[in-house]
Amino acid sequence: MSILTFGESLFRLSTNKGERLKSTSSLNFHLGGSELNIAANLASMGVKSEWVSLLPDGLTGELIREKINALRVKISHCQSIPGGRPGWYLHEAGAAPRADLVYHRSASSFAEVTNFDFDWNAILEEKKIFHTSGITCGLSDALKSQVEISMQMARKKNVLVSYDFNYRKNIWSIEDFCRKQKSLLPYIDILFCSESDLHLFFGNDVKDKDYTKIFKNSSVKYLVINQRSADESQYAIKVVSSNREKISRSYEIHSLDRIGVGDSMAAGFLASYLQNEDMEEAAEWAAAAGALKYGIIGDMAFLSRREIEDLVRDGAKGIIR
Repeated sequence: MSILTFGESLFRLSTNKGERLKSTSSLNFHLGGSELNIAANLASMGVKSEWVSLLPDGLTGELIREKINALRVKISHCQSIPGGRPGWYLHEAGAAPRADLVYHRSASSFAEVTNFDFDWNAILEEKKIFHTSGITCGLSDALKSQVEISMQMARKKNVLVSYDFNYRKNIWSIEDFCRKQKSLLPYIDILFCSESDLHLFFGNDVKDKDYTKIFKNSSVKYLVINQRSADESQYAIKVVSSNREKISRSYEIHSLDRIGVGDSMAAGFLASYLQNEDMEEAAEWAAAAGALKYGIIGDMAFLSRREIEDLVRDGAKGIIR
């Protein structure tokens, strides 16, 4: 059994920490994309993972394929876009309280495709978990429809559906974010989110952090919620089910790179849950994997199972760097 993810690949061109785009003379190059990050992080933890997407043909697509093959992520169901352009964005790396800034996050060929011919019945064969996110849904109406089709097939094949709200204001408005994802709720088993995402989407239904109506009116089995302090000095995870709540150990962090923290966290949760379906242990793995990513530059954390197990067992010795 393995985990399948579906989404876009991206090139990130990033300043060094603390540099402004208008003053820098060089940029760091990283391959990423939320669902690809999760597949790569899972592979580094020893989990069989596959990523499905559309890739540009030519040299750019070859470069992406070579990098992904080196990550031990299966991509046999990826298709090519003739003359396609990759996703990319400029990233100015801030430090609290200054936020990271993202520019030009648009115009990839993946976001412009209107017709897909993925055979989701075949792609989802022998998969245990299927993961995608609001980033993919937000790129186009066609991709939102494709996500819904894939989720429906996953449900038919008894594949658990994992989803990250991943609200990005550069991709869609709050109104679109809320309206277009409502039809997905009947198919989601594990929902990754922040408290702010929950308030955006569910409004007063999560007043005073009471999630009862979410479990009553959806198929969601677990809410996996980031618990990070405003000054980014503490990081933990809360996992909520219809009858239980688990808050993980809180870690003191020092942030070198915020990009990909949520993806590392999600991979930690899924890797643990795939092994024994223990909600409490998965919460600890999620917190450890997310906290460790803060100290790793690049979109992917490449954490081993041993690194996570050691941190979960022994705790951090001072600041995680």
